[in-house]
Amino acid sequence: MNRQNKKERVAALHRANILLAAEKLFSHKGFAATTIDDISRLSEYSRRTIYAYFDSKENILYHIVLKGLLALEKGLAQAVGSNGGFLQQYRAICRAMQRYHMDSPHSFSAVESMETSTLDIDSMPKVVTDIITAGIAVNGILAEWIEEGRRDGVVRQDVKTMPTVYVLWSSISSLLNLARSKGSFIEAELGMTLDEFLEYGFGQVANSILEVRV
Repeated sequence: MNRQNKKERVAALHRANILLAAEKLFSHKGFAATTIDDISRLSEYSRRTIYAYFDSKENILYHIVLKGLLALEKGLAQAVGSNGGFLQQYRAICRAMQRYHMDSPHSFSAVESMETSTLDIDSMPKVVTDIITAGIAVNGILAEWIEEGRRDGVVRQDVKTMPTVYVLWSSISSLLNLARSKGSFIEAELGMTLDEFLEYGFGQVANSILEVRV
């Protein structure tokens, strides 16, 4: 058993190293321009070793997406489980989304653009079903948080849970993308730091569901 555990830990380390190299290359060169040979050179693993863990470049990207989404799931679970009231948890949720946006940009972009309704569940690789499962878990965490806020009278009673999950996700994501793409303009034009702008924006998003505006 110990030998098997050691073997699994070594394999996990190799996979992590390959994913890290691929992420760097995807950020620098773009996914389409990156080759397995590029990943092999940067990671210092042979092509054969890479293919022992991942059957294609697309499969590597899927695992990068999953890694980021699992980190987000953990961050959101910690956010809604933290001490403090609904608004403190909301701020923690926004911080978790910021970390996801900054630390896992390929995962963030892929989740934003993925259309799951067109996927053939029976033929898709396991890593894609794992991505979908993680996405469902993320939505579930946010849904339970919203419902608890409604039970406590913090969230308006007319708020619909799952549509609100999607609206919050979309609104927070859009703010983060805007801050990234227009950061210098926002600071110069509005006389606000990006942190101040995001804090203001997050507050406006929260006001859309709160019984009492902040």
